[in-house]
Amino acid sequence: MANHLELIQELQQLDKVPSLERLRAAQKRRAQQLKRWAVYEKEMQNKKRKADKKTRNAYNLGQSEPKRHVSFAASVALLEASARNDPDEGECFF
Repeated sequence: MANHLELIQELQQLDKVPSLERLRAAQKRRAQQLKRWAVYEKEMQNKKRKADKKTRNAYNLGQSEPKRHVSFAASVALLEASARNDPDEGECFF
């Protein structure tokens, strides 16, 4: 990948060339960007697949699924109990 100084020098050189060559240079630069993006995206997909595979293997070896715990603030739980018209659950907040 070109560093900043190289890009600045390239821009200065492109100022002196005809429009058609500038257009071709821009298209070439964009094609390079798209190739780099495709390589990066493929690497990220491979990393994700490896992580998913490790997770599946852990489950297949008999390890339990990690437990997730969700909690809410007392005010939210009280509003939810009120919405369901559940006086028994609502009383625990007083």
